[in-house]
Amino acid sequence: MNNTLSLEKIINIESFQKIQDDIAQATGIAIIMVNYEGKAITNHSNCTKFCSMIRKIDRYSAICEKCDSRGGLESVRMKNSYIYICHKGLVDFAAPIIVKDQYLGAVMAGQVLLEDNENIELEEIVRVNKDFDNLGEDLKKELEKEYKNLPVVSITKIKAIAQMMFHISNYIVEEAILKMSLNEASHKLKEENKKNQLEEVNIEIEEENIDENVNLKINEENEIKSPIIQAIEYIDNNINENITLDKISLVCNLSQCYFSKLFKKETGLNFINYLNSKKISKAKELLVSTDEPINNIAINLGFEDCGYFIRVFKKSENITPKKYRDLHIKNSSI
Repeated sequence: MNNTLSLEKIINIESFQKIQDDIAQATGIAIIMVNYEGKAITNHSNCTKFCSMIRKIDRYSAICEKCDSRGGLESVRMKNSYIYICHKGLVDFAAPIIVKDQYLGAVMAGQVLLEDNENIELEEIVRVNKDFDNLGEDLKKELEKEYKNLPVVSITKIKAIAQMMFHISNYIVEEAILKMSLNEASHKLKEENKKNQLEEVNIEIEEENIDENVNLKINEENEIKSPIIQAIEYIDNNINENITLDKISLVCNLSQCYFSKLFKKETGLNFINYLNSKKISKAKELLVSTDEPINNIAINLGFEDCGYFIRVFKKSENITPKKYRDLHIKNSSI
């Protein structure tokens, strides 16, 4: 995972804010998302008046931030939601957002009280002090009033909401990262296709230039010879060799692909068919004018396999080399 990834870059904050607001409204708890540095990246949803007032008091605000930081770190260590008691006795939880072992941030939620009949021990992340010492009498009374108005929730519901937020937030982030990866792969593929198309265009232009300019060579007598004429002359002068497409392309100083295309364009035949027709013509001469064994004739014409020579001959003449020889010897003796 790239270390430059951040929640701000990979999710739509505005869309997540709407989801966060709806969940907060449905569950009656306060929710906010923070990045890996602990900085808020969404607005507080359903924040209680009590907590809003506490966070405006400097000495309490610093302790609130300490609670949030410690809660987030504990959730990362556990790799799951972490439920705890804040310094004013409220129940909060942190649901970490972890993708491929990288901590990207957390969903912080809570600001509720447990039901009185539930005897469950939660860690007091900072020493609990419910008193409001050294505050003005009016502010103290208002805080005590808002404390009594805090939502009261069962621990079962808190655990369920914590797990829900853990799964929802991680799912949204993982899907966003997957979408980013697919978009990057798609962009890369498009760029590669553009590059390949450009290379194909350049190749076509290069081939056209070869066809128009480089394709012609002038010998000492100022005779113009194209590569195909050179190829035909080479075949005629070296009919006894095993002439391959690779070899003839090198002779003409062209790529195999372009040579094949140009040869078909200028002769109307593909290279192999043309070569075989010339070899069969020579074979017919030798069958009639010599008593060389058919196997020797095949080898002398560059056919490494006599069976292949016979098949090529029969395909061309509709008769085997032996019958062709016998027929012409018989005709010549009449």
